[in-house]
Amino acid sequence: MALTNLPYDDDAIVAAVRDVAVRRQEVRDVRVDFSSTDVDESTEATVTATFAWTVSAADAARILADAAPVGTTATTD
Repeated sequence: MALTNLPYDDDAIVAAVRDVAVRRQEVRDVRVDFSSTDVDESTEATVTATFAWTVSAADAARILADAAPVGTTATTD
């Protein structure tokens, strides 16, 4: 089933997943990139990873409906 291509609020989706029962979680492709060769409190590093959560379809539909852009409705094909 495909979802309508809408610019969902990514932050809202991730926050909402924290509030539902997660059946399975997967973390992969973790990467740490340092901004310089100095490592101290004044320099930065970026940590990126791919997270996947398995939740009920009903929870996923509610999450998408809540994260849809204003004035739109999340629908499925």
